[in-house]
Amino acid sequence: MNREEMLIQKCYFENFLDDEHRGSPITVLGEYFFQEQKKNQADLSEIRLAQGEIYFHAQDYEAAIFKWENIQNEWQPWARKNMADAYFELELHDTAEEIYQSIKTDSLLLNTEIALQLFGLYILQRNNAEAKQMILNAVLLNPDYPNVTKLARAFFEEQEDWANAVELAVNEAIRTKEKEWFHILQSYVESGHVYYEPPYFIPVLETASLVDVKSFDNLSYLLWKWFEKQDALFDWLSDFNTLVLSLNISQEHRLEKLSSVFQETYEILMGSSYPFHNVEKLMPTYLEAWLKLARAADAAFVYSAILTWNDHFPGNINQNIVDRAQATIGKTKYGINLTGTIQALVADVQKWARKNEIEFEEWDANPDNTEQWLAYGKNCIDFFIKQLEILKIDMSGLIEREKAICGRLHGSTNQLKDIEDEKADEIRQDFLAIEKDITEKMKTSIPQIIRKSADLIKEDTEFRTIHLDLNKEMNQRIDDYIQSTIMPIYASALKEWIESAKQKLEESQTHLKEWENGFNEYLEEQPIELQCDFQVIADWRRDAERMTIPMQIDNENIFLRRTPSQVLLKGAGKILGGLTKNNAVLAKSYRNFIENENYDEVSESIATKFFYQFQLFEKSIGRDVHLFFRDPLETLEGRVKEIETNIQENQLKLEKLENNPDFFLGPLKLFQLQLNQYKWLNDVDLHQPEFD
Repeated sequence: MNREEMLIQKCYFENFLDDEHRGSPITVLGEYFFQEQKKNQADLSEIRLAQGEIYFHAQDYEAAIFKWENIQNEWQPWARKNMADAYFELELHDTAEEIYQSIKTDSLLLNTEIALQLFGLYILQRNNAEAKQMILNAVLLNPDYPNVTKLARAFFEEQEDWANAVELAVNEAIRTKEKEWFHILQSYVESGHVYYEPPYFIPVLETASLVDVKSFDNLSYLLWKWFEKQDALFDWLSDFNTLVLSLNISQEHRLEKLSSVFQETYEILMGSSYPFHNVEKLMPTYLEAWLKLARAADAAFVYSAILTWNDHFPGNINQNIVDRAQATIGKTKYGINLTGTIQALVADVQKWARKNEIEFEEWDANPDNTEQWLAYGKNCIDFFIKQLEILKIDMSGLIEREKAICGRLHGSTNQLKDIEDEKADEIRQDFLAIEKDITEKMKTSIPQIIRKSADLIKEDTEFRTIHLDLNKEMNQRIDDYIQSTIMPIYASALKEWIESAKQKLEESQTHLKEWENGFNEYLEEQPIELQCDFQVIADWRRDAERMTIPMQIDNENIFLRRTPSQVLLKGAGKILGGLTKNNAVLAKSYRNFIENENYDEVSESIATKFFYQFQLFEKSIGRDVHLFFRDPLETLEGRVKEIETNIQENQLKLEKLENNPDFFLGPLKLFQLQLNQYKWLNDVDLHQPEFD
């Protein structure tokens, strides 16, 4: 045990104990202290450090601190660390922390111990952030120090700090090259604790390939499946293929999982789920890496894949592996049912076509051998490639037709809004015309009725109350006129108005049906119905019946007005009404006044009262006409939006067809490549494909 290790264990005092100095350590060190003190330049630091250790082990922490606190020179950092340990044991954590943090030293061992002590202190204080920083410092400073990485791993796992746990496992696997760390890392990946991009794992995989091929196989497989699930497959394969090609590794290493996942992923890549240009870019290194690790049983399949891609993209595949495939494929065997595989491929092609709404003929499939199925599959794929061109033409025509019908629908929508406004105004004006006509009748008739009331004036009339009697009688005669004459006229006029309005609205409905028939010639699969709501007519009839039942109008102040003439007459009536000889004069004056007075204001007031209840009806006409046209208008507006959406979707699809041909052609190219690969497997002796 070297000096620093003895200092860490606090057993440095043992250096003072030997055969010559027997007795208790305290006694022995006391003798050393006494002898050193006698010297002219005594240095008691080393002895005090050792004495403090003995007190510390005896749990006399205060005595230990007393011995350590005055130590200077080279022993000071260790003395202060020991003091902090003593305060830690006394549970004076703040003091211990302060002392630990104040120590300045170049000793790696001491710095490591300080970090570990602070780590333990922060754990007790449940200060997990500081505890993490201390254990990270300890690992960075001295990962070989006993239990440092184990403590770090346990802490990260307990805190579920998987990013740091993974980083620790990666770094330790690379540094120590111990299988245990590769296994730990595998467990993290298997549990989904992967917080880094594919390039991060390339160095640890490279190390695994040198240390333990099985670990390399398992870890590579787990990362492969993880990044595939995270939609990062191409990023992973780009880095991993490059790694495999750089490794000194071959088929003899029996990488079962990687061999299997290479073939599994190849079939996925060829299955039209990924953009063709991504697959094409990846395939040269993918095939070369696959061939390097492939099992003997898979060799024929790999060779056929290499030759197929080389046929379609000559120069992209490493020529060395192309030459090897050409020279060797005829000597290999494949273990798949080609006929069944080709049949499944044809089914996938047709399924893809249906999914992408590409029409195809349901040909009768009568082939009974592999050659016939290959020819059938080729015809099928060629047909769909031609259909894509037809699809572009058809889609362009469809977009133009949809734009045309959308324009017509949009124009009709605006026209219908104009019709609605026009009909609402016409019907309302017709209603107002009735009001105007009846008002004129009332303005003509009411003054005549009032003037005829002059026949009520007799010489024996009671002139003192004549103005009251006249006002009452005049109102009664006006009310009789309204109920017997005006109301029937108004009821009849309302019926005629409703019939006229109905006719106008029916004309609009007929016009809309003509539109409907015209539009439905273009909208065969999704016809529209432009049906108006005639309930408004029924509502108007109901309201008309309600409004034309006998109604009571408040009496009008006809003869009780305070005009100068009326005031004089009423005054004369009250003063002279009791004198019989004056009655003839008063009667003549009253009759003359009644027959010559202007009753326009009275007539206007009565007409206003009469039509008051009809004003709300008149104001609701516009809203009712809107309800009549609401459904057709909403239908037209809804269909415009629907077709505009279809146009946008079809334009995007057409743009993909025109600007990104691989969007549709890519999957067909992949199907074509698969079929040609089966051609190679079926005819391994020819080495060259007979068709594209």
